[in-house]
Amino acid sequence: MVTDTWELVDMIADRLEAQSGPLGLKFVGKYAEKIIPEYPAVVIVPGSRAKDLHGLHTFQVALQVSLYVYHANLNQSKRDRSKADLQLVAKLEQELESDFRWVDENGSARVVHGFVASEEPGLLQPHATKSTVVICTRLTWRAISQRRF
Repeated sequence: MVTDTWELVDMIADRLEAQSGPLGLKFVGKYAEKIIPEYPAVVIVPGSRAKDLHGLHTFQVALQVSLYVYHANLNQSKRDRSKADLQLVAKLEQELESDFRWVDENGSARVVHGFVASEEPGLLQPHATKSTVVICTRLTWRAISQRRF
């Protein structure tokens, strides 16, 4: 099971890169990349990680990442762009929740449960940096995993 934040970021990025065509993404970035070569884009930023005793010889690990979805199709009207932005975010949420356990190629679950916990459209400032605000939508994805000891 995935219990480290870097593993989670890579796992999500790999899936979104593999599905970038059907999702309509031109770029998938990680770790608060500042240069985005093409839009629409998603940048995955690591979030919190907490560990608790769960049972006999088991830690329960709660992980969180933020996905910043940058839309930027300036050829559309504001109304059409806003609707397209929300449709892209809905497709991303559907993909992220198409398998709540993120089963790997061997049939093993990577997490106990993973889901999109929140969606926040508008002007945002990424938590990981002190950059200026940007127009995007932030998805918060949470997962519960376990590690034996």
